[in-house]
Amino acid sequence: MALLAAAVSLAVLVPLYRDRAGARRMSEQEMAVYRDQLQEVERDLDRGVIAPAEAEAARTEIARRLIRADAAGQNAPARAAGEGARRVAAGAAVVAMPVLALGLYVFLGSPGMPDEPLAARLAAPADQQDMEVLLGRVEQHLVANPDDARGWQVVAPVYVRLGRYDDAVVAFGNIVRLVGGNVQTEGDLGEAIVRARQGLVNAEARAAFARALEDDPADIRARFYLALGDGQAGRRDEAVAALNALIAEAPPGATWTAGIRQVLADLGAGEGAAPPGPTAGDVEAASGLSEGDRTAMIEGMVAQLAERLRSEPNDAEGWARLVRSYMVLGRQDDARAALAEARSVLAGAEDRLALVESEARATGLIQ
Repeated sequence: MALLAAAVSLAVLVPLYRDRAGARRMSEQEMAVYRDQLQEVERDLDRGVIAPAEAEAARTEIARRLIRADAAGQNAPARAAGEGARRVAAGAAVVAMPVLALGLYVFLGSPGMPDEPLAARLAAPADQQDMEVLLGRVEQHLVANPDDARGWQVVAPVYVRLGRYDDAVVAFGNIVRLVGGNVQTEGDLGEAIVRARQGLVNAEARAAFARALEDDPADIRARFYLALGDGQAGRRDEAVAALNALIAEAPPGATWTAGIRQVLADLGAGEGAAPPGPTAGDVEAASGLSEGDRTAMIEGMVAQLAERLRSEPNDAEGWARLVRSYMVLGRQDDARAALAEARSVLAGAEDRLALVESEARATGLIQ
């Protein structure tokens, strides 16, 4: 670091301290040229090449330049002397900056701290590493050992907690490949796919949940997501029947039925036909589920609401609920997009659009 600082300083200092004698030498060369030009004018006049008036004008111009060059040469030492103090100040500043920086680093920094390369950190004991380092350590291991089922089982739930759902899909897919398909592994895979698709139960997720039901036909998670997928695909009657069956089979006091009732309300089959889409209260009502199940359930409900609004775009309450639902989930970009679409489809219906705008304002999406 010191050598680099010195090299940069010299690059600035050398031009400042160059010898000013070069300026005087340049002036003398210019004066010699002008004297030669005067002699050339005299020769041309003697040969009759130019008229006397033209010769006089040329002499005057060359004499003016000759005087200027001579004055510049005479003043060069004076300018050099006047610039001496400025050169010293500039040089001191250039030298002082790296010295001051180094001093501050020694005083405020940690020059004695050893290097911490990634390889060394990955090799440290597990209790001395943070989550990111541990995850990197396992990922590095899995690159070299892609058939290590235990490694995939370790990283898969971590990916879910970090919101890296696409990576979670890969991890759970490898678990199914290496351990085999059962109600747990296939259900985890299907749920990861739903989260990666922002709550949509696509064909790939449906296939995973269907395989889970082959292992355990009573599995609540797989049955719920398949019913949710039916609702998203427009198969309302099948979805309502499957969800009602889940509620009927629920043990007394099961809190997860609140989320299912909300999906039924979204489908227009619940008591009171509450406005579709989850609220913060719906999230609390689903507290009996695990965090991952609850999030995926809410995202599925929101996706279903968004799908319904495509066929019923004049539902102002639905747009307001969708905006609020996205804000509850922290998906502000989706909330802005929903608000923009509502403004487009409800243009001209000021009273209905005002409801959506009011909800967006209440959630802090707009001022």
